[in-house]
Amino acid sequence: ILNMSILEIIATVISLIYIVLAVNNKSICFVFGLAASLFWGYVSMFSYNLLFDAILQIFYMGMSIYGLYLWRSGGDKAAELPISQMTVKDHWVTLFIGGVIGVGVAYVTGLFYETSWPYLDSLTTVFLMLATYYLVKRKIECWIYFVITDAVYIYIYWLQGAKLFAGMMVVYTIMAAVGYWQWRKEMKTEMKY
Repeated sequence: ILNMSILEIIATVISLIYIVLAVNNKSICFVFGLAASLFWGYVSMFSYNLLFDAILQIFYMGMSIYGLYLWRSGGDKAAELPISQMTVKDHWVTLFIGGVIGVGVAYVTGLFYETSWPYLDSLTTVFLMLATYYLVKRKIECWIYFVITDAVYIYIYWLQGAKLFAGMMVVYTIMAAVGYWQWRKEMKTEMKY
């Protein structure tokens, strides 16, 4: 931790608060997500040269604002948005879009900018964007996408020397698994009423 920047430590602490609140289905998580993304994006870009991860953090800031609105109002001011499931078609579309955009963006960006781990960074960024969209929409499967992509980010951050961020991704991977089971339990409870 002594070799880590203060911004990296701040991003990590705020991110921990965010993930705990998200797993517990608390809309206030998005306030912490917004703040964490600001710090995380700056460190990703200027300390570790992870362009796509920095772009992901900008996306997270926007989704935090949208998520807070949607979770609080259900999108129509009627009631809180319920937890629901994706269809098989949703998964196929997600995999197709994520793969095509991730590979395409990495290839095109590589023509103009040298970045670390362009394909892994781009693919994980796209799939984390999709997972975040599904989190905001309260789709339970968002947690499965988070488990997979966060696990890949452990590898990326570790190889880049971002040990604290790699450790954070270990926590995120575990918390995403917990999030899935927690939301599943809440969804079953909601169905009883």
